[in-house]
Amino acid sequence: MLKHDVQAVLDSYYAEALTAAEPGFIPYFRELSAPFLLSVSQAYLDTHIRVMFIGKETNGWCDKLGAFYERPDGIDIAKTRYEDQHARGTGNSEFLRQWKRFADAFAGGDRAAVCWNNLMKMDWHRPRRGYSRTSIGHSAHLFNFSVAAVQFEIELLKPDLIIFGCGHKYDRALKAVLPKRRAVKVEPKALWHFRSNGIECFRTFHPDAWDRHAPRPIKEYYQEIIDTASKVFAERLPMQNASV
Repeated sequence: MLKHDVQAVLDSYYAEALTAAEPGFIPYFRELSAPFLLSVSQAYLDTHIRVMFIGKETNGWCDKLGAFYERPDGIDIAKTRYEDQHARGTGNSEFLRQWKRFADAFAGGDRAAVCWNNLMKMDWHRPRRGYSRTSIGHSAHLFNFSVAAVQFEIELLKPDLIIFGCGHKYDRALKAVLPKRRAVKVEPKALWHFRSNGIECFRTFHPDAWDRHAPRPIKEYYQEIIDTASKVFAERLPMQNASV
């Protein structure tokens, strides 16, 4: 699969879906962010194990939704913002550090080979809420748009492994995205390992969540995910990563 061909399908979907959804978004142009759109890397398409790391949503992303719709090249700008993130350091973000750990474990250290995605495609700016821009409770319109988009992305990009780093409060979105599931292991509200349509899936806390909200340190859940997935995909891991 070539990046150009896959991205063309994805861009076509984004253009049609965003145009169809625009009337319902107009009342929210000043409170929702521009959409979180993927720019697929050739490294992801070529890797031994396709990993998708799904968070919840961004906190301020590429301007407001109204400005996005005003730009004829809005989709290209959103994709450039996504690509720019791959070139940045991890800084103090535990989410970005965990993204790098998945790349080290499953993609030879190439962070661009691990697809970053979000369950909600826009974040919700409410000044009194401070930094957090959680949007799962914003509207049925945003929820349905996001679920449909993530479903399309998963079907097109065919990940082998999906890690939902979003916490149990996003389970209704997760279940809508992947309605067919078979549980493998459940640690209530903390770690959920399941399979869906041949995809190995894990849901746990967001990496930047506070440890006091979890029964054990959150890094331990992520290490367990890496250890478990490494065993599941052992035959497909490059030799240098097989012991990670």
